[in-house]
Amino acid sequence: MRAANLLVSLFGIAGVLIAAVMAWRWRNTPLLVEEPVVVTSGSAALEGLHTLAVAVSAGVLAGVLVPGLGGRLVMRILAATSGDAAQGSATAADEVVGEITNSGTLAVVVFVGIFGGVIAALAFVVVRRWLPTTAGRAGVVIGVLLLGTIGVGDAMSPDNRDFAILRPTWLAITLVVVVAMLFGVTFTALAARLEAGMPTLSRRPSSIASHVALIIFLFPLLFVGAAAYVGGRAVVRGRLALLIDRPTAQRVGHTIVGVATVVAALASIQAITEIVSA
Repeated sequence: MRAANLLVSLFGIAGVLIAAVMAWRWRNTPLLVEEPVVVTSGSAALEGLHTLAVAVSAGVLAGVLVPGLGGRLVMRILAATSGDAAQGSATAADEVVGEITNSGTLAVVVFVGIFGGVIAALAFVVVRRWLPTTAGRAGVVIGVLLLGTIGVGDAMSPDNRDFAILRPTWLAITLVVVVAMLFGVTFTALAARLEAGMPTLSRRPSSIASHVALIIFLFPLLFVGAAAYVGGRAVVRGRLALLIDRPTAQRVGHTIVGVATVVAALASIQAITEIVSA
């Protein structure tokens, strides 16, 4: 048990540190680069695959590092600070406080880290043109949106019975907020870096290897969505991007994202207030 705790702690610390370094290093990287003028349906489809590969690669890597390994570290920290009374108690995720298992760690990395990263990536593809232009600021927005939606519905929900077990409550809340925000800025930093450095898909082995994250779309439901997105890009051949980039459309999009961010922040504050006052 002590060896398992030590390994989880070491991997969790390493994951968080790596994520923090990447987020800081690439915080000022432009979130999007100017796309080439699309001429053919084929080149438009390849640009669509490039966008999906960038988003999913960033989402999966940031997901494994932060909510995956970092989330497991948070569990270990809170198990250590919650005292003997909490040991052996079942959490909302049916984990046992103080008990570290390989299957539990794998489940957190896969279902919270990888799948959560993919969900964030797909949402990012939809709103990326309306986010702040640099990775750091865009990441803060992503973090707030995630915390005020998925966060208040699960990890930071006032109905989450974990807050009746884990102590101190302020530390548990703080760690949830830190994980959400660190994931946001790490994800956008990686997305910005890959956007600038990942080549468009071609027959070159290096290009194919850089798009390996697209394998996630072999899942039937994801495949349908990805096929619709790439097919749509092939049909419109860049015309939709030109429409979205018009000043009026940009103002509308930025307003929607701004309002959503404020609402998410208020929802998070309300959830925190309810948890503390319970």
